Amino acid sequence: MTVAVGTLNLILGAVYTCYGIMTWIDLQRGWRTRGMSHFGLAWLFMAFTCGPHHLEHGLHVLRSDIAGGPLDLAAVLVGLPAGVTWFLLRVEAMRGGAGDRVIDSNARWVAGLPTVSGTYAIGIATAGAALLAAGGTFDARLSPNIALVVLYVMIGALLTRTQLRARGAGLPWSLSGLSLSVVFPTCAVMHGIWVLYAAIGAYDFEGHLFTIDVLGVPAAAYFLWVVWKLGRGTLKDWNRGTRDAQPLSPELMARAELEAKERVGANRMI
Repeated sequence: MTVAVGTLNLILGAVYTCYGIMTWIDLQRGWRTRGMSHFGLAWLFMAFTCGPHHLEHGLHVLRSDIAGGPLDLAAVLVGLPAGVTWFLLRVEAMRGGAGDRVIDSNARWVAGLPTVSGTYAIGIATAGAALLAAGGTFDARLSPNIALVVLYVMIGALLTRTQLRARGAGLPWSLSGLSLSVVFPTCAVMHGIWVLYAAIGAYDFEGHLFTIDVLGVPAAAYFLWVVWKLGRGTLKDWNRGTRDAQPLSPELMARAELEAKERVGANRMI
């Protein structure tokens, strides 16, 4: 259990850190000709706090005497596929590829996501409540992670709303958009589980991790602001990563529909 928790956190941390490196490269390419990208900067700050958080947590679990918790393992196992999927799509985009896949609007596995997500959330909440029933202690050092739980849930809700608007407009689902919509809620769950284990004394506090999480709060708040402004159409940004957060203007809808039809013929995912 401990090895699995530590190793999977290291893998997830490496993936998120690579997000940051790729974003930095993308920003360097476009900064001089297109100017600053709020989305790029916000994603850069997010990646370079989320990645180190998982790297530090994984190393701490592996090199200390604490036992990795089963809820921690479950959260990482659920969050890892979405994170890796979005990472691979970003790699494809950097190499000149589509960086996305169109998913049929009637795909059964997409229709089942709300049920699966609800069941997962209820299961985690029930297990967490059972652990806290034995007693837990709140510590002020838990505050950054509690704040991150709230911020990540809000970001995930905004991104999910964009995907639902696209579906309501008759457009197919975006694999990139769906992946990103899953990444943030699962990150929220991971931080919530860390708070839970720290509160009951199963995980101990570590200075480096605390510092990373403190820095992660303004990074997440900035990202939330950017996604919110993009969703309202009051912020323009050249970074193509914003297509998962942009409002569905008539022009965007027409372009997205055309791109969707072209991609469906080449690579249709059911």
